[in-house]
Amino acid sequence: MNNEELLEAIIAKLDQLNPAELIEPEGIQPVAIMTRERKQLGELEKELLQALELIKLDERLPGILTRLANVYLKEAVFGRAIVLYELTLGLDSKQVSAWINMGMAYLMVSSPIEAISCLGSALAIDQRNALAYVYLAMAQLKQGLLEEANKNLDRAIYLDSNMTRALLGKGMLFRARKELDVAVTWLRRALSMDPKFLPALMELGSVYLALKKYEEAIDVLSKALAIDSEQPYALSTMGEVYVAQHDLESALYFFDKAVSIKFDDPELWIKKGDIHKALKSYQQASNAYQKAINADPEHVESWIKNGSVMLLLGDEGTALEYLNTALALNPNNTEVSHQRGLIYYSLERYEEALDDFDAAFSTDPGNPENLYYRALILELLDRRAEAKRSWVVAQRLYEEVDDIIKIAECKARIRRLGQV
Repeated sequence: MNNEELLEAIIAKLDQLNPAELIEPEGIQPVAIMTRERKQLGELEKELLQALELIKLDERLPGILTRLANVYLKEAVFGRAIVLYELTLGLDSKQVSAWINMGMAYLMVSSPIEAISCLGSALAIDQRNALAYVYLAMAQLKQGLLEEANKNLDRAIYLDSNMTRALLGKGMLFRARKELDVAVTWLRRALSMDPKFLPALMELGSVYLALKKYEEAIDVLSKALAIDSEQPYALSTMGEVYVAQHDLESALYFFDKAVSIKFDDPELWIKKGDIHKALKSYQQASNAYQKAINADPEHVESWIKNGSVMLLLGDEGTALEYLNTALALNPNNTEVSHQRGLIYYSLERYEEALDDFDAAFSTDPGNPENLYYRALILELLDRRAEAKRSWVVAQRLYEEVDDIIKIAECKARIRRLGQV
């Protein structure tokens, strides 16, 4: 087909799919099965990009590219969405909604600096855009810039006092400030405007969990799940509520549902694995941690968790491999150094264990456990003077946390070493 026919065909397909001008975060989710129309749009998009140089002056092109980007954003294909937003904004930089959506895409991939830049561009064009102020505040919250975030949320509320997303933002802000009762007030205000506003229900459930108001948390999260029974993070938070109440079987039910929906989130798999571990179902725990690794091979905690459960399964060699990988991904991780030191200690590879406990202590000098094992190993290596000095410092650190049993052990070992 010629270029005119191509543009008309793409516009027709976009009209069928009808992506919103502004994509809401809770509406973003991967597509399990592509419709025929979506597949056809993908083929037309390839032709469009091949013909781009010939049609780049067509006034319809920026709008087409923006709508294509919106389709990808809604489908959670963030990298592709960002590329298309950059392309369309290069042709027409005055598209406020494109700047906002690109900022949202960067927020979803945890790139708050880039998100702030995009949302700043949107506000440079439209200084009264309340939504841009809210998303800018969300990006600032991710960076820990609480005062800046608060100012931008106040600007959004000044422009639209009933804007539920701005009121939600206030709740999130006060939760970040650890002012949980104030967070509840703002979230309830958002829900008074829209009782079915799912993000506010989920946030309020998390706040009630933090406040240990478990019945209120279950009530709010049940309302969220009545709106969307397959919301993985509402399911996950419900699981956490049951963990807090020591009802691990109920918690496992909710984590199982969450990972069946959001199978590419390592954090959800880790929560499921932790429940299996607490129930002493170590092989199932390992399976869950492995799924976390499969979801994100660079997720350090997944490697650590699987390494620790491999120790419980008696497979020290595999545990060591997992922890070696974790340290390769994050060489300064204190927890990994400590865990690997324990493995070397159990394998009687004392010099290597000592190196790991030294590394752990150097990055976390306030943790007496590292010195405790360092002292044990120094005794085994017959380095008695160094061992005694380590026991003395370990004792002081245990005194700071008032660990009576460990204090007594340190004193006994110091006496046993005597004059060295």
